[in-house]
Amino acid sequence: MKGAPVPTSSLPLSNSNYHVLFLMHEMRHSTVSELSKQLNISRPNMTPLLDKLVKYDLVSRKPSETDRRVVEVEITRQGDELVREIGERLMLEIRERLARLQEKDLERMYSCLNELKTILLKLDQMDEEK
Repeated sequence: MKGAPVPTSSLPLSNSNYHVLFLMHEMRHSTVSELSKQLNISRPNMTPLLDKLVKYDLVSRKPSETDRRVVEVEITRQGDELVREIGERLMLEIRERLARLQEKDLERMYSCLNELKTILLKLDQMDEEK
């Protein structure tokens, strides 16, 4: 079964670079340590990933003003634009793929997604009760 190809830019970025970039798009600002924890990537392995994103001006990196051992990372305007562009291409590809489904398959998928949403909401409620 062939999956949908992930839309990419003309930049030579790896899947790991995209993971960092998309997480930075959500977080906006972080530290290298926090990113490495979120992505389960060691700090030394984060360095080349961030180096490449900095090289293409997708994220910026600077030392913390309060702790010189901490490196802060922030997504740039170009990084945000790339994430939006990839998101738009991905949505277009999803729409094109879904348009090929029969009505009964779309209805079944819609029903399954609603069921999944209900389950996830229950999990959220359970987390809030803790």
